[in-house]
Amino acid sequence: MKFDFYVHGLWILASVCFTLAAMIAGNLEAVEGTSPASFTVSLLLAFCLFLVATMLAISASINAIKEER
Repeated sequence: MKFDFYVHGLWILASVCFTLAAMIAGNLEAVEGTSPASFTVSLLLAFCLFLVATMLAISASINAIKEER
């Protein structure tokens, strides 16, 4: 088995993006002192990170299938 960035590297990047998105989404609260704009930006950032992480995981899966053939 060779170490190829297109499979292993994408999995690593996806896990980093999933971790960051989960940390942001987990600490997201609308408490006193939080402006609606900062809450919305944090929510959109977490959502975009989840989308990027999913895209990276799907790309790694497709590359792993192509490598297997």
